[in-house]
Amino acid sequence: NICADDVVKYHIYFTQVLDGEMVLIDSTLSAGDTSYMHFPEGSLAGCYMVTAVDSFNNESPPSLVVCVDNCIDYVLPNVFTPNGDGMNDIFRPSNYAFVERVDMKIYNRWGVLVYQTEDPDINWDGKRMNTDQIVPPGVYYYVCDVFENRLTGLEVRNLSGFIYVFTESDAVNPVEK
Repeated sequence: NICADDVVKYHIYFTQVLDGEMVLIDSTLSAGDTSYMHFPEGSLAGCYMVTAVDSFNNESPPSLVVCVDNCIDYVLPNVFTPNGDGMNDIFRPSNYAFVERVDMKIYNRWGVLVYQTEDPDINWDGKRMNTDQIVPPGVYYYVCDVFENRLTGLEVRNLSGFIYVFTESDAVNPVEK
């Protein structure tokens, strides 16, 4: 406050993408109010800058621009048991945020597509596409393009890996088999 005796408020500027146009989103109510919480819709990624405003409504040069990005947290399990026991019956990612969509494809060991979706929740119940048949127990390969809202815009992250499917007979005691 020594250098800014006549500051009456601060203007807060924001852009949701890197190098985007800064837009005034709010002003503080007083010079003593130096904290601000902002929860943009759809993504937490964005860049901020602040200016000080004096009693004559003169605005200072802008502060340095500070940017934050969304955390990458879309993680897929590698095992599930679609055996109808109510536990782990659906293949889905752990908690995630800021994913717009996915392009998920799951293949059997012969390269035959058994399931695909664009839903980020995936919700695979272990059934072969367009049938009511549970896939046989075994190892399945997936490729998944994850479309994430990031500071640089919508970015695609590629995931691939294996899913171990255990059914009723396997899940009882897979070690003995």
